[in-house]
Amino acid sequence: MISGRGGCFVYWLTMSYLVLARKYRPQTFDEVVAQEHVTRTLRNAVKNNKIGSGYLFCGPRGTGKTTVARLLAKAINCKEGPTDQPCGTCTACTEITAGSSMDVLEIDAASNTGVDDVRQLRENVRYLPTSGLKRIYIIDEVHRLSGSAFDALLKTLEEPPSHVVFIFATTEPVKVPDTIHSRTQRFDFRRVSVDDVTRHLSAIAQKEGFAAEEAALKLIARKGDGSVRDSLSLLDQVSAFAGDSVTEQDVINALGLVDRQFLFDYTRSVAESDRRAVLTLTRQLFDSGVDITDFVQELLEHLRQIMIVQSDPDGVELLTVSENERPVYQEQAQYFQTGDILRMMKILAEVNADLKTGLDERLLIEVAGVKMAEMESTVRFEDILAQLQAGAASAPPVESGKTGGDLFGSAQKKSPESKSIGTPPPSRPAPPSPPSGETRSVTFVRRAPNLAQVKAEWDSFLNRVRAENPMLASQLGMARIRSVADSGVELAFSSSEDASMHLVQRADNLETITRLLAKHFGHNLQVTFAVDDTTDSSVPDEIPKRVKKEDADKLIEKSERLRNLLAKVDGEIIGIRKVE
Repeated sequence: MISGRGGCFVYWLTMSYLVLARKYRPQTFDEVVAQEHVTRTLRNAVKNNKIGSGYLFCGPRGTGKTTVARLLAKAINCKEGPTDQPCGTCTACTEITAGSSMDVLEIDAASNTGVDDVRQLRENVRYLPTSGLKRIYIIDEVHRLSGSAFDALLKTLEEPPSHVVFIFATTEPVKVPDTIHSRTQRFDFRRVSVDDVTRHLSAIAQKEGFAAEEAALKLIARKGDGSVRDSLSLLDQVSAFAGDSVTEQDVINALGLVDRQFLFDYTRSVAESDRRAVLTLTRQLFDSGVDITDFVQELLEHLRQIMIVQSDPDGVELLTVSENERPVYQEQAQYFQTGDILRMMKILAEVNADLKTGLDERLLIEVAGVKMAEMESTVRFEDILAQLQAGAASAPPVESGKTGGDLFGSAQKKSPESKSIGTPPPSRPAPPSPPSGETRSVTFVRRAPNLAQVKAEWDSFLNRVRAENPMLASQLGMARIRSVADSGVELAFSSSEDASMHLVQRADNLETITRLLAKHFGHNLQVTFAVDDTTDSSVPDEIPKRVKKEDADKLIEKSERLRNLLAKVDGEIIGIRKVE
């Protein structure tokens, strides 16, 4: 505020905020992110005085096309130039940076599409540059020019004045006529990788003085979709929301994204064929106000990453996820066959297209969710033939009321009223009797349950075992489900629980487990056991060591009383402990 004899005058001095995308726009070729194949060629052309008369820069938005065009203009017109390292301080460089150079004209083809605009340009190219070496025309989104405008431009491109350079930029090179392609040097700008963008964002965050988690920056880079400019705009938005410290949850909240845990829960519910859970999660999704298109895209990306882990177990190291999330991806990769994932991705791709038609979003998501939950697992035709050739002896028994229509039926889906995967379907009319003298045998091929379904039903299965053999259920409950694949369930015991593993491996107990598995899950499952040292708890040193099995056999031979006891309880000694 300034006061004077004639009164009081108030002046407000405000500093306009410069967004990160403009503040950190590259001013040298070295600062351009991940387009070294373009910048190296242009720098060599400038150094060797091989500057062309026409260039065509193609690539997605925000990858540096216009920025590199300005850098090339600086390299040509710098007072030190032509040079591949423009000074950035001379009049030509500062004017180009500010967009006020009389020798560098930037034209937006979207608003100058007509033939009259191009004719005016043709008239102007006759004029010599005012101070620089060349008169440079940068035409952005050149594909927006009309056909007649392109025709009017051809003659000038074919025989341009020696003092003129044309630089065209486009995101849709397929719409640029071949006659333009043939008269220019084409450079393709690539989408910038998540890792490259993350490193760039991290460096800018340090310069701006705020902390940012790597997971948060990776999420921003992934949402930027290969565009440095879009990623910087998102970082601007998130930093304004979070302040001095940016976390992954801040990114999710600020941008209205789908939480990764929600995707895990949704995928697990689909794998368990739990329609009620899928619909409940859908309701939560809409209540949260998340953009539905973003959810579909995030779920597609989630399934893509599951497919990568399923195809290559070591591929989890390549995912843009945190260390804590990698084991979850490895587990969810066991939920589906590759064909299942591809079919679900196709369903979501169709939903993504339908969302643009104006149909009710909630209806589309609910239908897609139920469809994926009810979807039968993919079965290779060779596997079906192999099971058919194996004969009815190895297949589940034919149940009364089932028809040949169930030939490729799978384990039954869970309804909201029942959590049992093995619940039989409603009875259907019995098939007509075969003609006299004929016999008809039908083999039913059922889909084996996946890891998610077995885990979801394991407590219920143990209750079934407990009703028949409480001790067996108690020992079996100590095992951890390691994997489910190829109609087999692998259970792991810790090394300190080998006594329990020996007990459940007894022939009679194994027969009981196999029989009840088939009854509960509606599929013949083979169960195997393994020792998993990673789950073993530390054993105190004072616990006496186990005596070898051979010593136990000798003890039985010497003690008639012990033999009578074993016969009475139908038991066996799997080991003894000697107390010191």
